[in-house]
Parts: sequence; structure tokens; C-alpha cells
Amino acid sequence: MDGERFVLADSPGKPCDADLSTLRIRRCRGCVKCLTNHKGRCEIKDPFTDVMDEILRSECLEIRMSPEHGTVPDRVRKAVERLSNMLDAYTDCGGNVPLPIDSVRLRSVEVVYEGGFADRMESEINGALRKGPISDVRFTQE
Repeated sequence: MDGERFVLADSPGKPCDADLSTLRIRRCRGCVKCLTNHKGRCEIKDPFTDVMDEILRSECLEIRMSPEHGTVPDRVRKAVERLSNMLDAYTDCGGNVPLPIDSVRLRSVEVVYEGGFADRMESEINGALRKGPISDVRFTQE
């Protein structure tokens, strides 16, 4: 990782900083401790928690994926969900006092995908990640 861009990939063999196919990512359990007890830090103890810290230290997150039947693969969906909930710490979600946006470098997300992709998936990812410090979410088809 160079600090400018952090690359997540959903399958082995793609150049990346974190290969989601090798990480066992647990689903968000809705504990909201990232907003209350550990503001800006996920309570779940799995390899993706440390990856999220690295993502927040980068200016851009690039998610490289191959949609499965036109939908977001489950491992990518879990990563986006977890990151989305972390980004809520930088908003007033649930009455939360937001963390300062300037405390993280992350400002944009680029989703690079191969093959067909359902239009509604773009809006779901956009809605999940365009919050807090994220001002730009782009989609690029390879």
C-alpha cells in the first residue's frame, strides 16, 4: 500500500493490498460499538478489522471484483457493509457525535468490475459508501 490507494480484490491472482478471498470476514452484528464505545474502530476481531484501519489511512479505496450473476459477491458485500458502518462514525448517525473527517485520509472509492453488473448494485454500493469522509464513488468496467 502506498498511502494514496488501497486495493481490495475479491479473487486470488489480482494485484492488491488485501485479497478478500483469503480473509474470513465476519458479518456486522449491529452492535454499534464503532459509534459508541470504540468510535471509528470495529469491535469484531477478524482480519478485516485491521484492513479497515489501513483503508482509512489511504486517500482512495479501489475495490476490484467479478460480479456473480450480476450481483456483488458475498465477500465484497460483507466488506462494504462493515466499512459502511465504520463510516457512520464520521456522521451523526443515531445521534452520534461525528468524528472529525480530517482524522482519516479516505475520500474516494473506485469499484472496478469485470463482466455484467446489475444497475441497482451501483446504487446500493454508492448509498453504503458515500458518507462521512467519502465524497466520490466511481464505477469502472474492465
